[in-house]
Amino acid sequence: MITPNDIATKDFKKVAVGYSPEEVDIFLDDLYEDYERLYLESKNKAKQQTAVTEDTEKLHNLEKALERTLELAEQAAEQMKEAAKAEAEQIRSAAKVEAEQILADSRTKVFEMEQQIAALQNRYELMRTRVKMLLYAEIELLDKSDISAEKEEAEK
Repeated sequence: MITPNDIATKDFKKVAVGYSPEEVDIFLDDLYEDYERLYLESKNKAKQQTAVTEDTEKLHNLEKALERTLELAEQAAEQMKEAAKAEAEQIRSAAKVEAEQILADSRTKVFEMEQQIAALQNRYELMRTRVKMLLYAEIELLDKSDISAEKEEAEK
């Protein structure tokens, strides 16, 4: 690639027939200025393009990092969800076992109370029967005493 410096330092051979050296020099000076401006703009554009390429690469890397972070966050959320489900299942199972134990204890207590009630009803019936027997015996004694008293009165 021709640089502006190549244009500025270019020397042409002097010949008898040809172009006017002053016009060639003026043209080369104008060409040098325009070319130098374009050359510098091209260098600046190349630097900008490099910067844009680097920025694009950085953004691409950042995008990959964000995607990976999002994937990790989704995995963590899924793991937390699974852990919560497992914990809920453990709590449910423990509550079920505890409820079954409470129910079994309650059934045992009900059975024991029914046994106590039956025993108390038997004792009540036994006591009732004894009281009846005692009352019958008392009535019989009273009847005998009334009969004895009547006989004694009749004998008198």
